[in-house]
Amino acid sequence: MARDKRHSAFLISILTVFGFVSATSAATPTITLNGLTIGVDEETGSILYLAYPEVGVILQATPQAAGLLDMAYPVDAFVPLRLASRFSKARIGRARDAITITWDPLAPSRGNFPMPSGKITAQIGIRAAVDGKSVILTCRVENQSSAPVPQVIFPDLRGLQPFDGLEQTRLRLPRGEVSPFTEPIRAPDSAPFYVGRGWKDYPPEGYYGLNALRWLDYGSLRGGLSVFQKKWGTPDMPGVWTHRAESSPNNLRLMWEHKASIQPGKSWESGEFWLTPHLGGWAKGIEVFRNYVREVNSPRQVPKHVRDGLGFQTIWMIQTAEMDPAKAAFRYADLPRVAQDAVAHGLDEVVPWGWCTYSTMPIPLRSELGGQQEFLDSLHKARQLGANIAPFISVQIVRNRYASRYGVPPSTSDWTYHPELIPNFRPFYTKFWDGASVESDNEVWKKDVETALTQWINLGLHSFCWDVFSTKVKEKGKPDLIILLEKVRTLAQAKDPESTFSAESVAASLEHDNQVVDYTWNWVDYVDASPILNVLRTPRLNCDVEDSPLVVKQAFCDGLYLNVMPIKPDQPNGTALISEVPSLSSALKETAALRKQFLPFFVDGILLGDSALSAPTPAFVRGRQLGDRLLIAVLNDQNQARHISVRSSLDLWLPQAETYQIKYYDSQGKVVKTKSSQVSRWQDVTELLQPLELAFFEIWPTR
Repeated sequence: MARDKRHSAFLISILTVFGFVSATSAATPTITLNGLTIGVDEETGSILYLAYPEVGVILQATPQAAGLLDMAYPVDAFVPLRLASRFSKARIGRARDAITITWDPLAPSRGNFPMPSGKITAQIGIRAAVDGKSVILTCRVENQSSAPVPQVIFPDLRGLQPFDGLEQTRLRLPRGEVSPFTEPIRAPDSAPFYVGRGWKDYPPEGYYGLNALRWLDYGSLRGGLSVFQKKWGTPDMPGVWTHRAESSPNNLRLMWEHKASIQPGKSWESGEFWLTPHLGGWAKGIEVFRNYVREVNSPRQVPKHVRDGLGFQTIWMIQTAEMDPAKAAFRYADLPRVAQDAVAHGLDEVVPWGWCTYSTMPIPLRSELGGQQEFLDSLHKARQLGANIAPFISVQIVRNRYASRYGVPPSTSDWTYHPELIPNFRPFYTKFWDGASVESDNEVWKKDVETALTQWINLGLHSFCWDVFSTKVKEKGKPDLIILLEKVRTLAQAKDPESTFSAESVAASLEHDNQVVDYTWNWVDYVDASPILNVLRTPRLNCDVEDSPLVVKQAFCDGLYLNVMPIKPDQPNGTALISEVPSLSSALKETAALRKQFLPFFVDGILLGDSALSAPTPAFVRGRQLGDRLLIAVLNDQNQARHISVRSSLDLWLPQAETYQIKYYDSQGKVVKTKSSQVSRWQDVTELLQPLELAFFEIWPTR
């Protein structure tokens, strides 16, 4: 692999020295916009080259394999028919800082059968952004034919190169990282059905999917290319696809899929796609996107304990299908005891499940757990002990018996679960909790929800955790569900300014959920959502943990909001107290103290993730920037004691200085030593770290 890296670096240096050889041919005009060199095929208008001096050749394709625009055009004679730039004759207009590419018409992949009458025309603009860093791509398609266009692929970047080696060149998505060149296109010694071979799909799925925001980065810690779509809050968030062919496995196709449905006589516009080349890791490339999001997404304050806290605890009081009070894990009278235990471990929010009958309105208590006054008294006592109680509600899925009230058909979906069922979740023979989903703009449903929640708010319950928070997004204006919850929250906050609203964020809705949701309650283990945390301060993204100290410390470093649900053996989630799990208890107490110590970095700083590094290291490392200070957390995530080496290009994150000061902290937050560095290319080594031990470097320039 080292040989592959040296070979790759050699090729890049040669191409750079000779001006990107292929791009100098007469048939390949080039333009450099804000440092990004773009080579366009004179015949087709497709992109042949993308290069950035400090990084090298990012994209390189032959005219036959290049891309930029592609679309589906299924006709009766040939359903797989495509229209694409690579099949077409382009007209290219040039200006000092822009290119305009026009196809009139956009040509088909086949031509041996009659085509629909009329034509499809398209125009793409490529121009320098005024930020001095980025390049903007826009596309407009005119359907002047008699057949619809159901799908548009734009931008269609074909020929991305592993410029930092096969292992280090990666695709960074908002909720995870992919190494596209290291996976086999097909498994050796196997004969899989060819469908999907070489293709990877990343649909827009919010916090449950990798493609959670309209941004991604292609590159490594050396540098790369960030891309985002400037259409925040619209209902047409594109999916992302990648493809590698067996004939050219070291070329990656990266594309954005728009389910456009352009009918005859109609047009479609992509909005602006911003391409930002950059040095350093993804956190440097995401800066332009973060600035844009802050312009269009007004910041919102969450309750102080959510902003500052380490996490919350979930308890499962009784299973939904259980009718025997003796089988309850917790009763209403136990809530103060749970709250006291949570507070002792740095948690000041508790989410009880199973406290009510779900998918019905009004929302009735479970009589098996106690009475209404007992419940309300316990809420008050828990708050006095320092923990807010935010019970879990489910009203967006209504039981089939109530479906007709909202004009929706009954559903075959069933959400029944119980340890004594086989299987214990959704067996084919149960219909105990069968429910239909109601769209969030349903007027009758909205009124019922407002009435149900208002009743509980007036009784003294001011915080809620919402199951399946599915926002129906409009072309313009706030979604109905956001408007409804803003009204409900205003009422709750008038009675308790520190009341909370949390939710299971589903679909591609983070762009709207953050307007009312303080934190998420999603079924997620630890995931690297650093780019989302870099851009959005609300909602705080949760990370579920049962008993793993490793997950506690990883989530702490990232600033994820821990959802702690300790479990008794062979029982459901959330059936134990934290103090009953010693290793979990110790990890929570340690990280709660560290979060308090370094709180300004978490609350006001910017998460850089592993981008704070200038070279990979075999450990869990996360960086945070707070003004002109850098905090680097190092976690030994292996099973043996180790000294861990870290390197960073400080001038990417801090003001340039002749000297940088460094404080080294141990896992208890104690300063072990101080030193200085005379160079911005900083390298240091931790003390000997035991398994799961933390250490911290705080770095700032000498003025």
